[in-house]
Amino acid sequence: GFATVGDVMDLTGENRILVKLGLKALEHTKNPGMKALIAKNKLSDKPLSAYHIGFVLGPCINASGRLDTAKRSLELLLERDEVKASALAGELVELNESRKYMTQQETQKALEQIEKEGREKDKVLVVYLPECHESLAGIIAGKVREKYHHPVFILTKGEDGVKGSGRSIEAYHMYDAMTQVKQFFTKYGGHKLAAGLSMREEDIEPLRIALNKNCTLTEDD
Repeated sequence: GFATVGDVMDLTGENRILVKLGLKALEHTKNPGMKALIAKNKLSDKPLSAYHIGFVLGPCINASGRLDTAKRSLELLLERDEVKASALAGELVELNESRKYMTQQETQKALEQIEKEGREKDKVLVVYLPECHESLAGIIAGKVREKYHHPVFILTKGEDGVKGSGRSIEAYHMYDAMTQVKQFFTKYGGHKLAAGLSMREEDIEPLRIALNKNCTLTEDD
């Protein structure tokens, strides 16, 4: 149930039943780690909903893999000692708070960059945030897409070159569009609405130009 909501799957058919029963089980969980995480988020003795998995508990579990190592969440779920579980849960809540703060800061930078450079005219938005943590690129791309309703690529500076994430709109098949300009990527993958990539820094501007030249989106789109 937790994974179904966390991965944004449709809550229909058997998924709906799994989540409904899963939420009931979660409210009475015997797992010390999960219990501690629920407590740290002040949700003990409250009816849990899909919202709590998607926007409160899920992001805490996810934050450790984004900013540190997923092992921390695993340790929490495997911990049998309630005192240790409580400390681990507290760390995950703090990590998630810093993830939120960093996301906010970098999203702000992305929006400022688009405005300052007059990029709103671009059909496909390509924004380079060298300071940004690479695991936040997808979240930021989603937020920028919400504001402009354009396909968005957020690029970050990694150990070995540039890494990035894209989030698209219904009318733009992101993976197909990337395949048309695949000479600019050292690696890429994805589907219609989201993608990930690696590339060289010097290819960022040529990529932006090529994606926009090929783009057939209209104002209506």
